Amino acid sequence: MILPPRFACDVMLGSMAKWLRMLGIDTFYDNQAADADLKRLCLEEKRILLTKDRALHDSMPVGTSRLVGAVHLRAQLEEIVRVFRLDRFDLPPRCSACNGELETISKEQAKDRVPPYVFLTQERFQRCAQCRKLYWPGTHLKRIAERIVKIRKACE
Repeated sequence: MILPPRFACDVMLGSMAKWLRMLGIDTFYDNQAADADLKRLCLEEKRILLTKDRALHDSMPVGTSRLVGAVHLRAQLEEIVRVFRLDRFDLPPRCSACNGELETISKEQAKDRVPPYVFLTQERFQRCAQCRKLYWPGTHLKRIAERIVKIRKACE
């Protein structure tokens, strides 16, 4: 069984980290992380560093980082999905805020943690096992799903 790569994104790629997480890819991101900390994390946890910083990329051992060439987010995502063949993985999304795994919770468990209208109109809820952030299929879900499909198709 082929496992998906694990990534770390530098400060210049925070939006990409969020989208990789929505694709289910384990992606570390901390906008306060120093270059030395990112390097150490990647080597210790066998993560691939994604960066726009040539000097940082050049300081990494060969094969442990990727200098992202694309400028715009969609093109960046297409580049990474294509290069690492991420389209072959069908993974559940991760927490876009902290990278934690999402777990299904009952509607009752979400009751006092979501706006009243959301509680009345939604039936499915997920919670990040790490930061406890709640997720539900809001109106933006369709747009996110469509964007992910477009990214995957562009990489076929």
